[in-house]
Amino acid sequence: MELDFNLQMEQQQKLVMTPSLQMAIELLQYSGQELNEYVEEELQENPMLDREEVNIDDHFEARIRNQYQNFSGNNFSGEDEERDYSFENMVQYRPDLYEHLENQLFEVISPSEISIGRYIIGNLNESGFLEEDLDSISKKLNESREKVGKVLSAVQNLDPSGIGARDLQESLLIQLNNSMFDTDLAEKIIRDYFEELTEQRYEDIISSLEESSEDIWAALNLISTLDPAPGKQLTQEKEPEYIIPDIIVKEIKDDYVIILNEKASPTLRINPMYFQMMKEKNDSETAEFLEKKYKSALWLIKSIEQRRMTVYRLSRAIVERQKEFFDKGIEFLKTMTMDEIAEIIDMHESTVSRAASGKYMQTPRGLFSLKFFFSSGINGISSHSIKAIIRKYIEAEDPESPLSDSKLSDLISHNENLDLNRRTLAKYRNEMGIASSRKRKKKYKHP
Repeated sequence: MELDFNLQMEQQQKLVMTPSLQMAIELLQYSGQELNEYVEEELQENPMLDREEVNIDDHFEARIRNQYQNFSGNNFSGEDEERDYSFENMVQYRPDLYEHLENQLFEVISPSEISIGRYIIGNLNESGFLEEDLDSISKKLNESREKVGKVLSAVQNLDPSGIGARDLQESLLIQLNNSMFDTDLAEKIIRDYFEELTEQRYEDIISSLEESSEDIWAALNLISTLDPAPGKQLTQEKEPEYIIPDIIVKEIKDDYVIILNEKASPTLRINPMYFQMMKEKNDSETAEFLEKKYKSALWLIKSIEQRRMTVYRLSRAIVERQKEFFDKGIEFLKTMTMDEIAEIIDMHESTVSRAASGKYMQTPRGLFSLKFFFSSGINGISSHSIKAIIRKYIEAEDPESPLSDSKLSDLISHNENLDLNRRTLAKYRNEMGIASSRKRKKKYKHP
């Protein structure tokens, strides 16, 4: 692949998206596996490139360490960690929906709306739902609420059906809207009797509707065929791939050390033999060819080093922001947004999003996607933490008298200093797949 090393500027002073700039952006959002695959292709095509086997005392390693010391005096990228690294540290990875949805975006929205569409699909949770409200997205992207809403509607028409909804109720309605069957009664049940539906109070629904029980049961059967988590469809169909984390976090004394995993970020150098041939210029045609390859190789080496720097700075900011999580556990995970971290590390939010894409961090508390650390919440506490708190209270409840959503919200709000209302608690409980208090009581009696 021939890469143009120079950026070009139009007379109007607009930045042109040259092949080199485009690939630099792509390199940043590559996972470690994707980067290695790309580098292997370049090694085959560019004689000026060599893979460098890095040792901790190498000059190159020292130079990289010097680049990082402005951010922390106790962090490094390390081959020496290889002896502590094994197959057990690898995780099963299933590709997320982003690429699947992005490929469809270009067919349903205009080029001027692509950035909004990418933001929306990049911020869906694992069930495929959008937790961030339209006003927040509109403010972040400096776009009108109407335009954001229009793009969201387009996303909600993508495959799989039900994707991009704000909650389970909306997702089910979207799926019905895409159905070929008569869905009027099913839609009415979901809109007007959603609580009864989720708690399986079917007799209450039947007694409240002026429809035949046969028609109501047919509608309920139709609803039962819908997918409560459409975002998981693609990942459940794919065979898992094993990946190695890009970042390793080690606890040393009272500090956390960031290690960039060399296995996930290859180190390259200029091939000395071909470099000498280029300098000698014995054959002008060969020299011209090697000069082009030399520029391309230099750009790739520089881009990979910049990628390392960006991933390091992002990881350092995450670890510093979430130190209580690393010290004490999931209940202490704080809310954290990409724009907050972007401001801390002085980068654009889109750069942070790309740098976090497909990257994993091995920590003393397990292995996490970098995007795991970005979440909304209440009172500065992450939604992941709130769910852990809810689960803790439910696991400790009296089986003879399970706590209702109302009692749970009051109890947690008082004890945990959280402004957690009943509706929000029910939303988190449903997302975790935990039944209502009435159903839990039945389960306790008849396990």
